[in-house]
Amino acid sequence: MFFKIPRALAIPILTVLILTLFTNAATVQEVIAERPELSRFNAITTRFPAVLRDLTVAGGTLLAPNNDAVSSFIASAGIPDVASITEASARELLSYHVLPLALRSTDLSRSGGALADTSLLDDRLANLQGSPNVVFASAFGSTGQEVAPSGLKIYSGVGTPSNVTTQDVVFDDGYLHVIDRVLNFPRPCTETAEAASLSRLLRALERANLTEAVDTTPKFTCFAPTDAAFQRAGIDVETLSPQTLANALMYHSIVGDVGYSTAFEDGREYQTLLGVNVTVHKRAGQLFINDVAVLQGNVIMSNGVAHVLDGADPCPAIGPVTSHNTYIQRNIEYSAHYNNQHPSSSNVGQ
Repeated sequence: MFFKIPRALAIPILTVLILTLFTNAATVQEVIAERPELSRFNAITTRFPAVLRDLTVAGGTLLAPNNDAVSSFIASAGIPDVASITEASARELLSYHVLPLALRSTDLSRSGGALADTSLLDDRLANLQGSPNVVFASAFGSTGQEVAPSGLKIYSGVGTPSNVTTQDVVFDDGYLHVIDRVLNFPRPCTETAEAASLSRLLRALERANLTEAVDTTPKFTCFAPTDAAFQRAGIDVETLSPQTLANALMYHSIVGDVGYSTAFEDGREYQTLLGVNVTVHKRAGQLFINDVAVLQGNVIMSNGVAHVLDGADPCPAIGPVTSHNTYIQRNIEYSAHYNNQHPSSSNVGQ
């Protein structure tokens, strides 16, 4: 015979059980130290205990790189060993791997993906008008639109995403998830384009004299065609005038509330900097801008996000926009208008 708990008592009892779980949980540093696969990460956090403590004082979520991930990171950064990591570098690293909200794997792996604030506020890496930079978590691909779920991944700056290999390790007031790669730090638009081998886009930005604008404008969304897309469309960036290139680039740009895939609504139009709308579609397991498929979504940049496109949208005929100053001014005017008309989209858990 089973004892049935009255409904009026069920929620209070569940709340007490959850609170008890967190109350009896180990600290985040103790959880890290207990896991052999995090020994290298533990070496970093124990060298600078105040850094981790400051970032997790109210709990949250820690994306903890495993030993291979830390080894690859320090090798690629040219750091001799873990003991050579400076406190500034450790703070930067941990800031991008600590999410202020306590998020379970079910929060992060839902259909459509989940955008999550990190603790990264450094202007070099988060030029977002005072907002922290983000990560995109998804078990449904880089746009969150794939039909069938696969393993949970964390998408960050340009480069390979991180796989979540161990989920939902409880610490006091939060969760730890082990990942197999250190997150890629966000870069400005031109560095993102270069790292992603988008050489024709980068050359178009250079010829239109817009590299500084796309790197420094906050809350910037770039729809970035691949080199193959430029070629299929018959676009030769060396022969087009700077005026034509500026118009085309503005048609592939949005400024305002950053256009992460989670902010886009199916069938809705969004105004580009050219003043001409594009329409977003979510169908058949893919994200489309007009009728152009997004190959790689949610590439986090220091000042926004890029979506890599399988094609180049033809630019509507419009008067030329030639100067860097005109581009910046239109950015400012449109950003102010957009933010007045559209409140910021909520991230996961908010």
